[in-house]
Amino acid sequence: MNKKILIRVLIAAAVIISAAVVMSLSKPPIEDLTARISPELIENARTSYSETTNNYLVFNIARGRNVRTAETDTYIGFMGNIFQINDGFANSMANILFWLPALLNGTWVTVSLTIVSVSAGLLYSIFIALGRISKFKPLSVICGAYIFFFRGTPLLMQLFFVYYGLPMINPALTINDKFLAAFIAFSLNVGAYASEIIRAAIQSIDKGQFEASHALGLKYGQAMRLIIIPQSIRRLIPPVANEFIMVLKDASLVSIIALSDLTHTTRSISSSSSSVLVFIPAMIIYLIITALFTFVFNKAEKKFSVYH
Repeated sequence: MNKKILIRVLIAAAVIISAAVVMSLSKPPIEDLTARISPELIENARTSYSETTNNYLVFNIARGRNVRTAETDTYIGFMGNIFQINDGFANSMANILFWLPALLNGTWVTVSLTIVSVSAGLLYSIFIALGRISKFKPLSVICGAYIFFFRGTPLLMQLFFVYYGLPMINPALTINDKFLAAFIAFSLNVGAYASEIIRAAIQSIDKGQFEASHALGLKYGQAMRLIIIPQSIRRLIPPVANEFIMVLKDASLVSIIALSDLTHTTRSISSSSSSVLVFIPAMIIYLIITALFTFVFNKAEKKFSVYH
């Protein structure tokens, strides 16, 4: 990076951090906000009253709510001032701020499931791909059947089978952990698709590479490990990136088994708040994480490009 640009970035970062520290130190305490909540609201709600507070970096926010009537009284504390925000756009933004922690927790589940599922699927898809192109016919047939099954049936049905179907076959196969059940279904599915990607990448390498490997005295496994697969990796990045993004979006299917991913959390908030506004920040979060991973894969593709 250019030295002048680096200095400007550091100065900008220092200014932003300093401003954040000042605003953080000057925000009113949450107790001052909750003390402003309407006593009439609390009295009318009685046992139906709930109170929610969030402490963000540069401001605090508090809300009293009559669960029965959905009446609310909301306050935000910023730069030594307390503002009531019960109407209009400000109230809508307050709703999003209260939903944000739960949405971020759901995002963590979605991203974690995607990363571990794709990683595991890619790991054993190498062996499935090698088995598929193996000259040992029984192994090739078994791997081909595996690929055919998991590519030919919907992921949702596979998820249902792992979580609901296996216990009906044998109670010992019951998977109580919803994340684990989703991980198994998704990784098996990714393994089938990724194995075809890897098989195509391996077979795209010129056969002369194999012949040269044999001429050097390398065995089949050594040729694959040392020569063929390393060259194939460069060609894998674009299709693997597409598979990753597809899994990231397909992860919303786990809401069917009540795993608290981003989609399930969004639906729960929408149901409890009787508001569809929550779908807007949820979609924005999906767009942000998709854009981030797309950026990372684009950088990796350029770095390891065949023509680099």
